[in-house]
Amino acid sequence: MLEKYKNAKYVFVVGIGGSDLASKAVWHALTLHKPEVEKKLFFLESPDAREYEEIENIIRNEIDSLGEVVLIVISKSGKTVETLETFNKTFDILYKKFGDIISNQIVIISASNSPLWQIAEAKAIKQIEWAGDIGGRFSAFTVAHTTVLDIAGLDSTNFIAGSKEIKTVEAKHLAQNIFDNYKKELNVLDFFIFNSELEDLGKWCRQLIAESLSLITPTVSIGPTDLHSMLELYLGGPRNRFTIFIQSLQEIENSVNESAYQNVTTAYRKEGLPFMTYEMNKINEKELGIFMAFMIQTTLELAKLLEINPYDQPAVEEYKKNISER
Repeated sequence: MLEKYKNAKYVFVVGIGGSDLASKAVWHALTLHKPEVEKKLFFLESPDAREYEEIENIIRNEIDSLGEVVLIVISKSGKTVETLETFNKTFDILYKKFGDIISNQIVIISASNSPLWQIAEAKAIKQIEWAGDIGGRFSAFTVAHTTVLDIAGLDSTNFIAGSKEIKTVEAKHLAQNIFDNYKKELNVLDFFIFNSELEDLGKWCRQLIAESLSLITPTVSIGPTDLHSMLELYLGGPRNRFTIFIQSLQEIENSVNESAYQNVTTAYRKEGLPFMTYEMNKINEKELGIFMAFMIQTTLELAKLLEINPYDQPAVEEYKKNISER
């Protein structure tokens, strides 16, 4: 079904929030570790004028043939204002280069009969249905993201396989730990990452926690960089933070990062600051799938303890309504 798009060297992904954060996190995590994948992915969430100019320069000057490019547009509701605007502007840029046939190199993923779906029908663009009621932030293992990973040349099968290795006991333990500290007024949850390529994975976690729970403030720190800018606050400031230190054992071994990781966890322990560690054997599709499934399970367990419905997002829906009525 997607074979004709897999030869594309330039992949433009239009989406925002849960529609693109999972595939964006996996792609950026693996870019350094998959030298055999010679593709360029561009995640277009809500570009400004400068970014559109850069996109147009790439399309005009670097892309030689139609088969080198594919545009993937993702929105469950099909009416997200930022996504529709980005799609229309990117489509216009591609149309100027290739004309009507550009529709052959576009894939739209949306709920059936949504406004975006109807645009696809009108333009004879390939459609993939976003089936079921799974919301964006819980959609990492659905077609919304596996489609991007497949076209990007990554192993979505192993990514899905990782999601099956659910660490229920560990997730319940972490959720209970976070909850117990929350009751002591530690309402900040910091994902402290010691592999910079995992920064977008931290941002995926941030959305998952923020939109699902709302009572806990998720933040992302990158080690060792933020040890030189934020550590005074973390060690000497308000004790309102629970930290999850994340690292890859393979990538950090015998490095300055390893020393920094050991030193900061020792410092946290000495200061009596609550934390836990999560260590990946290596950075690959399966390990990322295991981690993301673990965080989803932890979030759902934490929602039970907080007595919160993790699936709704009334404040976000109100924002979407207001911006669509501009």
